[in-house]
Amino acid sequence: MYWSGLIIFVFLGLTEAGTSYTEPAHCREGKECFNYDLVCENPDYEVRHYNASKWAATNVTSLFMEFASYQGFMKLFKYIQGKNEEGKQIDMTTPVLLKIPQSEGIGFKNYIIHFLLPAEYQQSPLAPIDTDVYFIDFPEMNAYVKSFGGWLLTLSSEIYSSKLKQQLNNASQLFDSSYYYGACYNSPMTLVDRHNEVWYIAEGTPACPTAAP
Repeated sequence: MYWSGLIIFVFLGLTEAGTSYTEPAHCREGKECFNYDLVCENPDYEVRHYNASKWAATNVTSLFMEFASYQGFMKLFKYIQGKNEEGKQIDMTTPVLLKIPQSEGIGFKNYIIHFLLPAEYQQSPLAPIDTDVYFIDFPEMNAYVKSFGGWLLTLSSEIYSSKLKQQLNNASQLFDSSYYYGACYNSPMTLVDRHNEVWYIAEGTPACPTAAP
């Protein structure tokens, strides 16, 4: 949790979003959010449909997810605070998205940290000065999502991603198991009623059976 405390001064009061359809209730701390259509849900997970979108991103290789999250966050935060070719400030959006490789054991992993670009920059993003910052286009996609409270940390992300993976396997759902996303929607100053998620990207037509076969 140490990295969350370190970024209080940069993250507090800087969030929100609007790239898809209906703004979710948990997108309450900012102006724009990565919105979605709810396809279906059951007690284990939701299936969401997201439109195509553009994100600012940076890669960090680290032994620790928390260190990678902090380092990547700071690079992207500097970009939206004016470290771009036009020197303009860009609104913060939610969620902060972390791509986490699904690998066993302890070792260095390559994490990708993402900031959703606001609607006005989706078609024409401001060029970054830092060569470690780049843009990535997400295609239209369906995601299996499990939500949880507290903090998005190594332990919590592993616990909830493992639960989601097992539940999807039990339900015979197809998804890319080589990685998952961790999504954080709150400022570190928010101590209660926090909202985090883990996502697996669906392959084929997703479903939400009420009971595993």
